[in-house]
Amino acid sequence: MRTRLFACFTTLLLSIVYARSQTVVTFDDLPNSTTGTFIASPYSGLNWSNFYVLNAVIHANVLGTNGEFYGMVTASNVAFNGFGNPAEIDSPGTNFNFLSTYFTGAWNSNLNIEVEGFGSGGLLYETAVVASATSPTLFTFNYLDIDRLYFDSYGGEPAFTPVPAYNFAMDNFTFDFVPEPSSLLLTALGAVSLVAFLRRKRG
Repeated sequence: MRTRLFACFTTLLLSIVYARSQTVVTFDDLPNSTTGTFIASPYSGLNWSNFYVLNAVIHANVLGTNGEFYGMVTASNVAFNGFGNPAEIDSPGTNFNFLSTYFTGAWNSNLNIEVEGFGSGGLLYETAVVASATSPTLFTFNYLDIDRLYFDSYGGEPAFTPVPAYNFAMDNFTFDFVPEPSSLLLTALGAVSLVAFLRRKRG
């Protein structure tokens, strides 16, 4: 009985302590825009630099079908890096884990997107991915305990116009905040109390 109770306690404690409260940022709660509206900070608890949002459906109706329309995972907004230039996401307080996001080349096929994750001013992660222009691709990063993300896009070939452009469309940005050690301790103590209570009930 004690072995079984201990196993249950261990499973419960680990599931509570390591459970993540993931946030999926769909950008659909932001205002609709045909050409793009700057994402004001803070948004979803993060600071956004050179990120814009537009309504992919309206945008396609005006300018014709493009990668921003194809990159829409949840209707109907997508985010993109303004003018194809580098963009950043920072946490003003608590560090965060960058888990995954969907990328699509807005105007270029085979668009290269380099994603760097920083913590305390140092580079911790660096990944280069290649995005299609006609379908969103889910890329998993699992950058843990960072405070800044840096995005730089380049390369590829024009897919919809003769002129190359290096914007990427981004949708369903998934992250979670890193809990403070004190919060983990309180959670663990709560789990211990719960198991002790259940043990008394069984006795």
